[in-house]
Amino acid sequence: MQGEGNQEGVETESEEEEENQPPPSKQSKKSPLEELFAEEDAMKRTSQERLMMSMEGRAEKEIQMYRETPPTITSSDPAAWFWTQKQTYPLLSCLAFSYLCVQASSTPSERVFSTAGNTICAERSRLLPEKADMIIFLNKNCF
Repeated sequence: MQGEGNQEGVETESEEEEENQPPPSKQSKKSPLEELFAEEDAMKRTSQERLMMSMEGRAEKEIQMYRETPPTITSSDPAAWFWTQKQTYPLLSCLAFSYLCVQASSTPSERVFSTAGNTICAERSRLLPEKADMIIFLNKNCF
C-alpha cells in the first residue's frame, strides 16, 4: 500500500510538470512581405531594445549625478534650477517641469469663478454657455 502511494505521488509530480510546461509554440505563417523583411525587422527590434536599455542607463546615470550634487538653499526656485541644469540633466529636468508647473494656490480658479458669477446673472439669463465662456475668457485674458 505504501508503494502505491509513492507511485501516485510520482505520477502526480510528472503530471504537474507537464501541466506547467508551456504548449509548443506554433509559428504563425508569415506573409511573403514579412518573410522578405524578417532580417530588417529583427534588427529594428534589437536596436529598439538597445535604445530602451540605454535610456534606462542614462536615467540611472542622471539620478546618480543628481544625488552627488551638493544641496541648494531652500529659498531657491527648483524650476529655475532645473532650467539652468537642463543640459546636464535632460531627462530629470523634463520630469521636473511636468511636476513643478502645478499651481500651488487656488486663488486663480477662485477669481475665475468670481468673474463667472459676475458675468452670468439674472439680467443675462438667456446667455448661451459658449458666449459665457468667451466673455469670461476675454475678461480674464484681455483686461
